[in-house]
Amino acid sequence: MRPAVLLIAAGLALAAPLTACSPKLPKGVDEQHLSNAVGRAIGGPNTCVLLANKAGKVVWTGGGYVTCARNLPTCGGAITTAQAVLKDAVGKPARFVSCPSGPGVNTVGWAMGPVPVGAGKPDLGLSYVAVMEGERALPGREVQERVEEAFEKAGL
Repeated sequence: MRPAVLLIAAGLALAAPLTACSPKLPKGVDEQHLSNAVGRAIGGPNTCVLLANKAGKVVWTGGGYVTCARNLPTCGGAITTAQAVLKDAVGKPARFVSCPSGPGVNTVGWAMGPVPVGAGKPDLGLSYVAVMEGERALPGREVQERVEEAFEKAGL
């Protein structure tokens, strides 16, 4: 066997246990269906949606990686990342905010809280944060309505 093939196989073998331990979406939630529903609702490169379990561990990320990793204004005087906002949102009521995100016309819209439980569905104990930033960012209330509707369409 070639050395490059051996290295790739060894890397996959070492990575498999790591992915087996990482938090995942609850059983029965189709990741592709969720990605499609959220993408149609509020998708774009300036959008980030994170889902976390009750322990605050991220189980799903949607949207642009850059937006998820960026420091953005929280509309409460702080500047932080979507993951930090998500950790603060776990176990708290849903809320939404919007504000300017810098000089010019850019704005940021945040929505966060528990993933709503649909009629006849079990509570999966998930929380979310959704953020859009840019010249055409939706207000936080609109982000909330769209992403929660997308969660419902995805079967959450």
